[in-house]
Amino acid sequence: MKANKIQQYICDVVHSQADYWKHSNDITSYTHLCDIEEECNAQFANLLPDEKIEELASKLQDLYWFIRKFDDKE
Repeated sequence: MKANKIQQYICDVVHSQADYWKHSNDITSYTHLCDIEEECNAQFANLLPDEKIEELASKLQDLYWFIRKFDDKE
């Protein structure tokens, strides 16, 4: 079954956030966590209930922290 419009939009936001982290000049900046919440709220305010927006933001933050596990230790 093909992804529906909401699923496609969620994938677009996940992709956009990951690309933002990839090209960030400071992936260790905690502002990324605030940006995740702000982006989810802005993109889904009229599409998803608040609890689903919070869940998506939480999952993106989990992904961010997973990626951060691979920080170089100098």
